[in-house]
Amino acid sequence: MFNLIFLSYIDPGSGFTFVSLGGWLIGVCLSFLGIFLVFFKRFFTFFKKRPFMFIVFILLIVIGIVLITKGVNMSEKKSKFEGKIIILGLDALSPKIMESMMESEELPNFSRLKEKGSYFHLSTTNPSQSPVAWVAFATGRNPAKTGIFDFIVRDPKTYKLDLSLNKIEKGRPKKVVKSKAWWSYTSELKVPTIVITCPVTFPPDKVYGRMLSGMGVPDILGTEGTFTFYTSEHLGKKEEVEGNVFEIKKASLMNLNLIGPKRINLGDRVENIKVPLKVKIEEDKRGAVLEWQNKKVFIKEGQWSKWKEVIFDLSLFRKIKGIFKFYLVEVEPEFKLYISPINFDPRAPLFPISYPQSYSKFLSKKIGLYYTQGMPMDTWAVNQGYLKEDAFLRQVEEVFQEKKAMLDLELSRFRKGILFCYFESPDIIQHMFWRYRDVNHPLYQEGAPTQYKEVINTWYKKLDKVLGEVMKKIDEKDILIVLSDHGFDSFRRVVHINTWLRKRGYLKLKDSSLREGRGLLQDVDWTQTYAYSIGFGAIYINQKGREKYGIVNPGRETELLKEKISRELEKWWDDKYNQPVIRKVYKREEIFWGDYQDEVPDLYIGFNSGYRASWQSALGAVPEELIEDNLRKWSGTHLIDPSLIPGIIFSNVEILKQNPSLYDIAPTILKIIGFSKEEIKKEDFDGEPLF
Repeated sequence: MFNLIFLSYIDPGSGFTFVSLGGWLIGVCLSFLGIFLVFFKRFFTFFKKRPFMFIVFILLIVIGIVLITKGVNMSEKKSKFEGKIIILGLDALSPKIMESMMESEELPNFSRLKEKGSYFHLSTTNPSQSPVAWVAFATGRNPAKTGIFDFIVRDPKTYKLDLSLNKIEKGRPKKVVKSKAWWSYTSELKVPTIVITCPVTFPPDKVYGRMLSGMGVPDILGTEGTFTFYTSEHLGKKEEVEGNVFEIKKASLMNLNLIGPKRINLGDRVENIKVPLKVKIEEDKRGAVLEWQNKKVFIKEGQWSKWKEVIFDLSLFRKIKGIFKFYLVEVEPEFKLYISPINFDPRAPLFPISYPQSYSKFLSKKIGLYYTQGMPMDTWAVNQGYLKEDAFLRQVEEVFQEKKAMLDLELSRFRKGILFCYFESPDIIQHMFWRYRDVNHPLYQEGAPTQYKEVINTWYKKLDKVLGEVMKKIDEKDILIVLSDHGFDSFRRVVHINTWLRKRGYLKLKDSSLREGRGLLQDVDWTQTYAYSIGFGAIYINQKGREKYGIVNPGRETELLKEKISRELEKWWDDKYNQPVIRKVYKREEIFWGDYQDEVPDLYIGFNSGYRASWQSALGAVPEELIEDNLRKWSGTHLIDPSLIPGIIFSNVEILKQNPSLYDIAPTILKIIGFSKEEIKKEDFDGEPLF
């Protein structure tokens, strides 16, 4: 059977579906080939009888190519910049932690960079989400100019939800950022440019240099990361399972599966492609032998495997190669096996994940196989108890070492231009371990292991060492910038925004007797709903002419409703901590401006410290409770009011602006490589050069 790939996101995390179109497609292709050959047969017959016309035809083609090439060369502008700019993007470093540790002399290299150059708090975006912030860093522009304003977006004509990090159309990944990034400007001026895993860069841009895509690259299922877990332990009822979790009967020999992407087979049956996995328990060795596709590995209890390969057969003519890791949780008394999300093999990915396309393969030859999934650390498996903290920390360390190897490789051959490298580790560590440092967090443990209590500071020190190594490899004339996209704070309380809207009468369910509404807005009665929430603080008015079943008139009626909802939300009080839940509610025109302003939320909530929109609210659910304690290990956040969690910026060059923001980085880079003030002004940036 010949297969044509059809890929789409039905809902966040649903992944790819491969449609089998059948043998008739071969016939169609052969028919087109026949027509093609008939045409060229007549073409060559015509010129065979008229050799002089053939010579003229070839000459015209050559002249045309020369003229086009000359025109391109004449239009090229080349920068005179011959120096080096190194930018380290360290996600989520907090000024509070940074300054405290510098004061206690625990971060000598950050302190030295501050003394040598400049250090400031860095204003982040509103909302303060990582994809929004890093796109602002890349483009220097507001979310309404870039089209990236939340993890979750909706289609107002259908109320369907989607992820903003990537988009697949007609079997190909499509660029989601709608503004020009600084690496496009540097590439146009022939400034050598290297970008290592900047978020929201899938598919990769064509650069004058090299780019490896970051956050937004899916796993082989087409999701942001779906693990597989086999256990002989009785699970009971588990809510919101984010992976493929299977309860099995323990035996000395078990037949399991590696789960591949979905495929629509004959009869329109949708099912995952599966590769048989044989497991033989060896209890005397506290381990197990795993076999699949003529491969075999022995893993001990509590051990991660090295990278393993798997091939999924879509058809006789189409295969997908993936890489993954096993982690054997235990073999006694129960059997528990974790299988990581299956990543694209960087040597032969389904879609290009680098530019040039060969770069991902080149990296694997130099540093070995590595995580290609844009969000590689499996926080969901930890949240749900399938991975323990020590195993997770080993995974985070491995991702970090892979990234550092990429940086070291590029620094070793970096002669001029601009080099950016992104480290997500501090963001992930703080998300998962903040509960160990916040005595007011519901999950705080006084007697917790010291390594967990100190792990956040340990990672700041680890990044300080990276900075020290980079500083040793640069000259005085080189420019070094180190920044974080936002800071961090505690996540103690879960806020259900749609539940608040329901209790206030702004949102109705189809069945008023329901205690709660399902995700993806499935149970919302649009004929009686005035406002609804998705994402991590976004509220949309159910407006006539925009939403499919809108009931609120645009203009004055919408504006009055926005005012009313904002006032009431800002009065929301939490009796448990005796403080307001929300710091400020922003109207769209206050924080969004640009060509895509019609797509952005009507209101956006800036939460107070300690509070965050729930996972359920993000996906359009309406839980029963209004506000709850956060009992997940994901205990730290930056999805609060941006004024409360600024990022940081260090530079070995004096920063002249007193209140720098993420929007300033792109125009700063352009200024350094030779753009004039007038040229920068024409680009409609929302920032200005810092130097």
